[in-house]
Amino acid sequence: MTRRFSTLFLLFLFVPTRGSQAADWYVHAESGKDAAQGTLQDPFGTIQHAVERARPGDTIHLLPRGAVVRQMILLKDKRDLTIQGNDCVLTGADPLPMDGWETLGNDLHRRRVPVAKWGRPLVVVRGRPTRMGNSASVNRPYPAPEMLRAGEFCWQPIDAKTGWITVRGSLRDLELAVRPAGVATSGTCRNITIRDLHARHATNDGFNIHGDCRQIYFLHVTGYECFDEGLSAHDTCEVIVKDGEFWGNDQAVADVNAADSYYTRCKFRDSVSAEVVFRGGTHRLEECTIIAAAPTAFSMTLGQNLKSQEPSVPICTIIRSTFRSNDARSREFILGKEGTLDLRASVLKRMLLQLKGKFSSDATTVDGRPFP
Repeated sequence: MTRRFSTLFLLFLFVPTRGSQAADWYVHAESGKDAAQGTLQDPFGTIQHAVERARPGDTIHLLPRGAVVRQMILLKDKRDLTIQGNDCVLTGADPLPMDGWETLGNDLHRRRVPVAKWGRPLVVVRGRPTRMGNSASVNRPYPAPEMLRAGEFCWQPIDAKTGWITVRGSLRDLELAVRPAGVATSGTCRNITIRDLHARHATNDGFNIHGDCRQIYFLHVTGYECFDEGLSAHDTCEVIVKDGEFWGNDQAVADVNAADSYYTRCKFRDSVSAEVVFRGGTHRLEECTIIAAAPTAFSMTLGQNLKSQEPSVPICTIIRSTFRSNDARSREFILGKEGTLDLRASVLKRMLLQLKGKFSSDATTVDGRPFP
């Protein structure tokens, strides 16, 4: 009897309790409520509430599939967490009301709004962003209100916190970017997987990765039409990105400081100032496609570890990848003097090579000729 009791007691000790098991949390952006239980039948209303409830090993599911969600996710000091996006789109923009505008005549209307992160707003007109030639790294003067065409806008600062947006034409379907990111990290994070999630129209980056966040996996994500980057890893972070697309941003991706990044089967295109930027850190592009609309297709230069203040020497391996201009003009392909670049079985077309650092190549061509 004593032996049987002891055996049963030991079995009880090793049976996992409900609280110790990995949990599935559900968020429904249209019908959920944070006072709910977070189940499929009774989902939360905000992703951040699910993040705060989640424990290591949990999965957060976003619903309904393909929904446009006007929320931002902040991951701080999280580990062993999966976010299943179900192809939802995190937008940084909110609708501008049709009322509350001051009518100026000649189909001009203006409205006082908060100053955006870069001091220049991103206005979305019927689903498409209107930059008026500006981005995080391009600062052009806005036209005078009377020079605007239908669907255009100008920006006039009032003080440090607010300014006037003046638009010409219909006030229907106007949005203003107000959130800095779709997904942002800080603190120390480990082993985070973000799958089937997309971010657009952020005032900064679609995916903005800061802190000491390592083993951050992005699987089938898209970062597009943001004022700065589609994805950017900073500090001492590490991102592993597979089957991602980054387009229509100031820079498709920019991984800086001492951050490491590894991209597989990703596409980068239609940026304003640069497509792929690495400043410090270790990087890999494998089976990637870069179609450069920006003046710079690729740039790799010295970075700095902000914690140690030591230089971060960039290293990059490019395998079976293609770089080409989106038109007849050549684009810059820059290797700074401190960098080390290894090109393998890759193709470069209409690239203006600026190679100052160490490089090696194998089975790589530039406009049909062997790489220098």
